[in-house]
Amino acid sequence: MKKISILFLVALFSLSFFSTNAQAKLTLEEETYIKTITEDFVKTHNINLNNYRLFDIRKVLSKKETLKPKDKSLLNISRRIVQKQHFIDCSPIFYLNKTKTKGYILEKGLNGMNSLYNLSYDKPKENWIIVKKTSKMGSDLVDLGLIKGNK
Repeated sequence: MKKISILFLVALFSLSFFSTNAQAKLTLEEETYIKTITEDFVKTHNINLNNYRLFDIRKVLSKKETLKPKDKSLLNISRRIVQKQHFIDCSPIFYLNKTKTKGYILEKGLNGMNSLYNLSYDKPKENWIIVKKTSKMGSDLVDLGLIKGNK
């Protein structure tokens, strides 16, 4: 029963992350969650995010009626990833470089699998594309201290 409660909380967080009710600022819990997962990806995939900024996909969702093609393509990529996820996996975390021509998507599975998507922006087509996907085992959410488990 305890495991089911934990899984439900993780699923609830993941679903709430994609709520269309976008907030102007991340909560402290969201910031901690994102920072912890990002650090695991940096360690696992040996990536450098110094010239990248967190991109809150909820901002795109909040302006669905006036989306530009580049935002639509990013939103479509996000939706395709989420549709393939297990119910309890974490919502994807987006990082875009300062010029918004390259990016990363961090997809964390409950079991610790870290899937890194490399993004590139095709300016003439106004379209984001996934250039590469790499998956490596990272720390699971219990080991990261993001959920409680029976270890």
